[in-house]
Amino acid sequence: MKASCILFDLDGTLLNTNDLVLESLKYTIKTHLGTEVEDCKLYRYFGRPLVDIMADLDPARADSLIATYRDYNLSKHDNLTCLFPKVPETLKELKKIGVVTGVVTSKTRKLAVKGLTLFEIDDMFDICIAYEDTDRHKPEPDPVLKALSTLGLDPDKESVIMVGDSPYDILCANSAGVTSAAVQWSVHPREVLAAATPDIWLKDFPALLGHL
Repeated sequence: MKASCILFDLDGTLLNTNDLVLESLKYTIKTHLGTEVEDCKLYRYFGRPLVDIMADLDPARADSLIATYRDYNLSKHDNLTCLFPKVPETLKELKKIGVVTGVVTSKTRKLAVKGLTLFEIDDMFDICIAYEDTDRHKPEPDPVLKALSTLGLDPDKESVIMVGDSPYDILCANSAGVTSAAVQWSVHPREVLAAATPDIWLKDFPALLGHL
């Protein structure tokens, strides 16, 4: 295949926010539910929209949990976020050869843009589809289809790749009819990602260049 458009999930794919998400979840759960949860039991939430996570934890107090999570997450964001290796270098190479790039995330636009600008990679993407841009979210195909529609592109298995670290990213890509790529630096166990049937596996970020 020769991809001409690559879409990326944000957290866990471009940005290493694993510690940030874990700490934010644990703080929120401790504050509102008065309990502590092991890290391994929280990984299943990675990649899901925040509203769905909090509704699962406590439907009756979901709004309060969301507010607490967002406040804590924002206060710790810059100190607990970093880029995965070779992200800027690979993005620059993609732009140099004319590949269309975009971010497709379940985060709100405000937080997504904050992360991208923090590491000065916001100008390396042609589009950013955030939580507010679709009514349905990953694993539904809507976010990827929205990105392609906005870019004026058709879903195509040969020319479009969606890269992600969670099964929700993979299922979203598969449902949208584009190539799904699972990153091997995900906190999700490989068997969980494999069950979502990704088309390709990426051992590191530069491995993307082998599909152009």
